Amino acid sequence: MSAGFDVIVVGAGFAGVAAATALAERGARVLVLETRQRPGGRAVSWTDPETGEIHDNGQHVLGAFYEETLGLLRRIGTERALAVEPTFRLRFWERGRGAFEFRCPDLPAPFHWLVAAATCTRLSPSGRIAALRLVERARAVLARNGDGAGLTVDAWLEQGAASADLAVMLRPLALASLNESPREGSAALFAGVLDRLFASPAARSGLALPRRGVSELISGFEEFLAARGGGVRYRATVLSVRVSERRATGVSLLGGALVPGGAIVLAVPHERAGWMLAPEHWDQHRDVTRVPWSPIVSTVHTYDRPILPSRFVSLIGTRTQWAFDRGSTIPGRHAVGTVRSAAFGDVDRPVGAIADETARELAEAFPAAAPARLLGSRVYKERRATMRAVPGVQRLRPTPETAVRGLFLAGDWTATGLPPTIEGAVLSGHRAASLVS
Repeated sequence: MSAGFDVIVVGAGFAGVAAATALAERGARVLVLETRQRPGGRAVSWTDPETGEIHDNGQHVLGAFYEETLGLLRRIGTERALAVEPTFRLRFWERGRGAFEFRCPDLPAPFHWLVAAATCTRLSPSGRIAALRLVERARAVLARNGDGAGLTVDAWLEQGAASADLAVMLRPLALASLNESPREGSAALFAGVLDRLFASPAARSGLALPRRGVSELISGFEEFLAARGGGVRYRATVLSVRVSERRATGVSLLGGALVPGGAIVLAVPHERAGWMLAPEHWDQHRDVTRVPWSPIVSTVHTYDRPILPSRFVSLIGTRTQWAFDRGSTIPGRHAVGTVRSAAFGDVDRPVGAIADETARELAEAFPAAAPARLLGSRVYKERRATMRAVPGVQRLRPTPETAVRGLFLAGDWTATGLPPTIEGAVLSGHRAASLVS
C-alpha cells in the first residue's frame, strides 16, 4: 500500500497539507493518511443543499501578512480563493460610544501603524502616545525569557503597555488572535502577533477572508501530490506510530494494516498525538497532549440586503465580538458572519438563544439592519477550536523534531511562536518538512 512513498504525513489539516505539498515540491513522494473523508481538519466548508450557499464550520479570518499561508496557496494555485484587504483597516462599534476606525495608510512599516494611531479619533493624547510606544513594548515582551515571564495580556496592558482607551481597542484583537480572554491569554503570543503586524509592509498588513469557503484554500492539493507521485487516503485512521530502536518505522491503521515509512510527519491535534505516540517518546513535552481546548461559537445571519458599513467590524460591549460581511453568492441573500472567541459561556446555550441575541446586537450596532429582513441564521459551535493559549502552556509546546529519528510533529499546537491559527499550522508544516532528509 505504501510502496514507492518516501514520507507518510498523518493528517490532512492545514499543517499536513503544508508539509505534504512542501515535501512533494522538493521531489518527495508523499502519502497522506486522513481519518475524515475530506481535508481541512478543524477548518472546513460545505454547500447548503437547500440554498446552494457555501458555509464554513466557523468564521476563519486570515491576514495579508500570513506569509506561510500565502506561500502554500501559491504553491497549489489557490491564492485567488482568498480575498485580501491590502492595508489594515478596522472599524469598531462600541456600545455607548458608537463607531470609529483604525486605518493604516500606505507607508513603510512601522510608520503605517504610528500614523494610524495618531489619527484614530477614539484615542486620547495619552492613548496615542501609548500606541506610538507599543512597538517597542511588544518587542520587549518577546525578548523576555521563555513565555514573556508568564504575563497575561491584561497584566501586560496594566503594566503600562497601553492607556485605558488603547486597551479598549487591543483587547478585542487579543481575544480574536489568541482565542482567549485578555485576562488569561498569553501576552508573549499577542506581542508576537502585534510584532508581525508592525513589521509587515502597509500593503500586506490587512485582513483577509476566503472568497467562498475555507476549504477552497486547499482545494486540489490531492492533484498536486498525485502529479508528483504521491497520494491521499481518506477514511484511513492511524492508531499509532510504530517505533523500533528509537526510529519511526511506520504507522498502524484501524483494521490492523501496517504502513511502513522511513519518515513520518504527525500532523494531528495535540490530544490525538498523545495516544498515537507512546509516552516514552515525548520527553519533556508529554504534558502538552493534555492541555484543554478553547471553544469558538460563530453564526451566519442571512439578510435580504447588506447591513454592515465595512467588511470587518469589532463590536465592543456586546457578547457578539466580531461581524464580517461575507457578501452575496445568491441574489437577495447577503451573509453576515459573527464570532465569539473563548466562548466558554456559550457552548452549552441553546443555538436559538445565541442566534436571537446576535440578531439583536447586530440591529443595535448597525442602523442598516433595521429595514433589512432576516432570512435565516445558523450557529456553529467548535468546542475544540484551538488549544488554550495561556502563559503556562507555551513552554510545553514541542518543536517539530522529536527524540524519535524520522518522526516530526506539525500542528498549530507546536512551538511556532504564534497562537494556534491557520498561519501557525502552515508554518509548523513547513518547518517539519524542512527537517525531513
